[in-house]
Amino acid sequence: MAATATATATGVRAVSTIDFDAVVLERSLSLPVVVDFWAAWCAPCRTLAPILERLAAEYAGSVDIVKLDTDAEPELAARYGVRSLPTLALFTRGELADALVGAQPEAALRTLLDRHVERPADRERQAALAAAGRGEFDAALATLERLVATEPERPPHFLALLGVLIDAGRLDDAAARLAEAPIRVAGDAGVAALSARLELAQAAVAGGAPGTTAARHATAARAFLAGEHAGAVETWLELMRAEPRFGGGALPRALKAAFALLGDEHELVAASRRRLASLMH
Repeated sequence: MAATATATATGVRAVSTIDFDAVVLERSLSLPVVVDFWAAWCAPCRTLAPILERLAAEYAGSVDIVKLDTDAEPELAARYGVRSLPTLALFTRGELADALVGAQPEAALRTLLDRHVERPADRERQAALAAAGRGEFDAALATLERLVATEPERPPHFLALLGVLIDAGRLDDAAARLAEAPIRVAGDAGVAALSARLELAQAAVAGGAPGTTAARHATAARAFLAGEHAGAVETWLELMRAEPRFGGGALPRALKAAFALLGDEHELVAASRRRLASLMH
């Protein structure tokens, strides 16, 4: 017979067939429940365990995190299609709603939780972003600075702060923040996008004498940020042909930032990237 559920000192509870319906399915009617499908022989599972313990404490009251030994409970693992370990399965309203398979960085685990869990700090962040949208940058930044100081490893807070700093024109502050991003936040995909946006925002304010490469570069950056993507990309490629070493590589950096913001599937990117490669080599 499978062992009955136990509670660990860290708050990550072990569940079995005996109490799975009550602890996972019924509980998920009230709040999300994450099940860590693991096994003692699984090295990535052991690596993941202390991260889950930390998250269980941090998200206590907003989400439950439990663990299920797949060697002891193969029927439950099969019921939910678990084929690789570790697998994190998130249940809401009595059903499987989301999952992560394999070893994942902490940022990915937080993203999984944050898709389904709203905390007071999340509502504060949204209110701050709304204030920034109304041009109330000082109030928005004060709130976001406090949230980042309180929860420094939560990517949404850091990303919101960085985005508002850019929108407010505080580009030096944004660059400084980006340089000191916590390790667990720095790996978030949103950081790369904001870094690209900052690159173009800095170019947009640099300026130069009319008609110079510097002025045309700044104009292209402003155009791109205003949504005039094709014209901006074409200008940068023309400038690359005429003065490829301008600004110590400023033009290829701008183009790469533009490609990052547009995404690989955008119609401009593939052909423009080939043209850039040709000009660089």
